[in-house]
Order: sequence, then C-alpha cells, then structure tokens
Amino acid sequence: MNLRAARLTLRPRDTADVLDLAAPFCLTNWRLFLPLGVLMLPSLVACWAARSWLHWQWPAVWILAVGLGGVCQAPFTIACGEVLFQGPEQIVFNSLSRRLVRRLPAFLTVHILSRLLLLVAATFLIPLPFVASSFFVVHEAVLLEGFGPLAAFGRSRRAVRGHGASVAMTALALVLLPIFGVVAGELTGSTLVELVFQMGRPFGSLWTDGGSPYALIGFFLTIPLVSAARFLKYVDLRTRKEGWDIQLRFMAIAASAEGETAQRSVSTTEAA
Repeated sequence: MNLRAARLTLRPRDTADVLDLAAPFCLTNWRLFLPLGVLMLPSLVACWAARSWLHWQWPAVWILAVGLGGVCQAPFTIACGEVLFQGPEQIVFNSLSRRLVRRLPAFLTVHILSRLLLLVAATFLIPLPFVASSFFVVHEAVLLEGFGPLAAFGRSRRAVRGHGASVAMTALALVLLPIFGVVAGELTGSTLVELVFQMGRPFGSLWTDGGSPYALIGFFLTIPLVSAARFLKYVDLRTRKEGWDIQLRFMAIAASAEGETAQRSVSTTEAA
C-alpha cells in the first residue's frame, strides 16, 4: 500500500469532517458509484413487491429494507477501498464484482451477527450507539482487509479502542442519515406526483400509510453515502492507529532531503 498515492488527504478527522466529506467523495467517484447503484434495484423491487403483491404491512417492509440495505453497502465499501488509491476510470468492474462474490459469505456472516448483537443489546436496554461502535468497521475488516468473520470483530474492537465516543457519534449519525433520506424521498416524490403531475396519491403516503415507494427510493439512495461515511471513519481510525499522516510527513521530509542532496550533487558536478 503506497500511502503517497492516496487520493484523499490522510489526516485525523472528527465526525463532522467525516460527514461533510462523504457527499463530495461520492460525487468525485460517481463514474464507479453510479453503475453500482444498479445493484440496489433488486432490493428496491423486492421491498415494493412485498408491499404491493404480498400485502406486507409497512413495518415488515421497512425491516426488509433495512436488512437488504445493509447488504447493498458491500459493493460500495469495496469500491471506496479501491478509489482511495486509484481513479474510478482505472478500476475494472468485473474485478470488483469477483472480489465481492469471494468475500460475500464472510460479509453476510458478520452482517447478520452484528444485527443480532444489536437486537440483544436493544432487548437489555443497552445504548445501541456504544454497542454498535465496538463492531463499527467489521464490514471493512472483512471486505478490505480479508479477515474472517470472528477475526473481524476482534479487528474492529482494536480499531475503535480509545475512540469509542467519536465512533458512537458517527454511528448515530449514520442511523439518522437514512431517516432523512426517507423523508426527503417522500417529500420529493409526493410533490412531483401530487402537485406537478396532479395524480393524487396513487402509491400512498409515508405520513398516512407508514411508507411509500418514494420513501423507499430515498432510503436506498442514502446507501452509497452511508457506505462512504463509514469508510472515511475507517480511514480516520487507521490514520490515528497506524500514524498514516506521520508516515506521509516523514516521506515528504525524506523526499525533500533527497531532492536537496541531488541538487547539491548537480551543483558540485557543474562547478567541477
């Protein structure tokens, strides 16, 4: 891993900085993220089919959406790891897909286990953000570092040790972000259909029914943003733990010293 090739400034970042950088990070790499968005369509269709064809109640549909949405984060997490050191135009989509398929069993295992742990914590009234912080980067540990399911939990605990409050704040923000996406999707979709196209409410409303296709679309559109924000926090944790910013400074000093030495050598040769 060549830290000097990083396309992102490697320095410690607080929660606000991580969240502010997530959207620009997605926009900068839209050439890769946009095709990956197609992978979310089956999950969106499955949620709407459960509602319209199987007549599920909206609480059950939202549980399905949250479960599928977590799985949909996997390709975006891998993509984030790739674009950290190379431009999106350099990444081969088929290679990324093969890596996803290879790591998918381990990813699904840690994904399900982490959700079960959250459920147990909620049952015993344990604050969820602090529980979630202990396995905040298990997805990255599996998908980007190649850890097995159980080792990934240990890796995540070591990564967040000493930064629990910061990680808990980020985890809470990433829980609220899809909720804002749901509200934004509902407002945008209902405004277009009701006021612009004058079609009324053919698909129901989030406010009266508990959900709508607009709200589902808004939820799934936040997945790349959530994935990017969590990845940026993962980079922040590794920067703090492994001193990536310090290593870069030493590299810059060494490069500067080598340049000065080479310049003096040339000057000495010319003088001779």
